[in-house]
Amino acid sequence: MRSLAFVALALTLTACSAGSGVNVLNPPPSTPPPTGTIFEYALPTANAGPYAITEGPDGNIWFTESNTGTNKVGKITPLGAITEYQLPTANAFPGNIVSGPDGNVWYVDEASHLGKVTTAGTITLYPATDPSAIAVGPDGNFWVTEFNGMKVDVYSTAGALLHSYASNTNPANLQLEQITAGPDGNMWFDTFSGDNVVRMITGTGATTTYLYAPTIQNTMRGMAKGPDGNVWACAETSDLIARITPTGVLTTFTIPSANAEPYGITAGSDGNLYFTEPGVNQTTNKIGRITPSGTITEFAIPTALAGPTFIAAGPAGTVWFTEARSNKIGELFL
Repeated sequence: MRSLAFVALALTLTACSAGSGVNVLNPPPSTPPPTGTIFEYALPTANAGPYAITEGPDGNIWFTESNTGTNKVGKITPLGAITEYQLPTANAFPGNIVSGPDGNVWYVDEASHLGKVTTAGTITLYPATDPSAIAVGPDGNFWVTEFNGMKVDVYSTAGALLHSYASNTNPANLQLEQITAGPDGNMWFDTFSGDNVVRMITGTGATTTYLYAPTIQNTMRGMAKGPDGNVWACAETSDLIARITPTGVLTTFTIPSANAEPYGITAGSDGNLYFTEPGVNQTTNKIGRITPSGTITEFAIPTALAGPTFIAAGPAGTVWFTEARSNKIGELFL
């Protein structure tokens, strides 16, 4: 359950390393392996629940650990060395994480915080209203969706609330989930258990709502800016990958594996997009690649029932993803 606690003052703490070292199931090669090769790295903390993931400003991969009682942010180097940082709030359930324009990593949690993490592991908390996701906008600020508040809030890199915009979803009481900066200079976000994608115009708060039922039923999950000038999204419950033009025109692509339930999506350095396929009861267990024209290729994850969740582009022709169920970080070579 999402917490409604509100912290009035920013707290600055230095996190302790709860575990570090090389946790490698397959040692990194001296030269890149063939396209589609997947390596996996076990987390030091058991049952950590790795969730969201991003490439940080330091060239490392940063991720949140969101299981009950874990409450950590971790980083993994390109060679597989993992360090974890304990968060100051118990049962915070950290969620989305992004690389900020200020040289730090930022995340949101269910204890109503924005969290700033320096690359050295110092954590600063700022109050935020029921945040569900965070993205960096073209204005250099953080755009944050309110899960139950039906608003999109804009924060500076100093943690100050600059704007709060009504989301104008249809119907009006839909909960807000993922958000991304689109290729058109606008912010795009989706709704939880609703057939909407809403475009937020940066700086003005004006919105346009696009309703995609019955093609897309219920939930969209991850969203990403594509290399083709469109927004791409995972239509989880419809087993589709969605391509949306800046004017809202929808095209969908069927995933070869049935019941794939795509969740996270990112643009790779090779001009394609990559997405996770946890599947029903974690049984699909693949990473998908889709070209801008819609051709899909799938790569099986070595560990069974891994539970791939979110995915992010990494350095040197890689994408990295979280395995929530198997408690690992995965690396796919492009």
